[in-house]
Amino acid sequence: MKTFTLSLAILAVGLSAARGQDTGSNLKALDAKLTAAFIAHDYKMLDNHTDDDFMMIDPRGGTHNKKGYFKYLSAGKSTLSDMKETDVTVRDFGDTAVVSGLLHVKGKVEGKEVSPEYRWTRVYNKKKKGDEWHCVLEQHTYVVPKDDGK
Repeated sequence: MKTFTLSLAILAVGLSAARGQDTGSNLKALDAKLTAAFIAHDYKMLDNHTDDDFMMIDPRGGTHNKKGYFKYLSAGKSTLSDMKETDVTVRDFGDTAVVSGLLHVKGKVEGKEVSPEYRWTRVYNKKKKGDEWHCVLEQHTYVVPKDDGK
């Protein structure tokens, strides 16, 4: 009986790890598609994977609901010449997952050249809408350049 119980425990841990790995791969792929949709101004794709209760926390600490955020995006106050995400990680908690990474941006915001880096976090949930992941929260934090002593 102990061997059977131990085997079930090992199987459960193995299945859990495999499921987490699949979730991680799937969410990384979805997140990359949403980043591409952001660059392409594909608001339909973004809308399809953003929860109605979505909240964005910008680098200055301001909060924006889905409607306000999409209104800002569609106003065209930002143009990007380059955008790259690195250091992307996924933490799976079942119906909720946290995806984070480092964002390198080049472009113009309200006519000014910018090239900031941000640490970002996106929280995805699939409980409300079945098996599809939807972003419920996104936060960007400026990465302060290191002082190189000059």
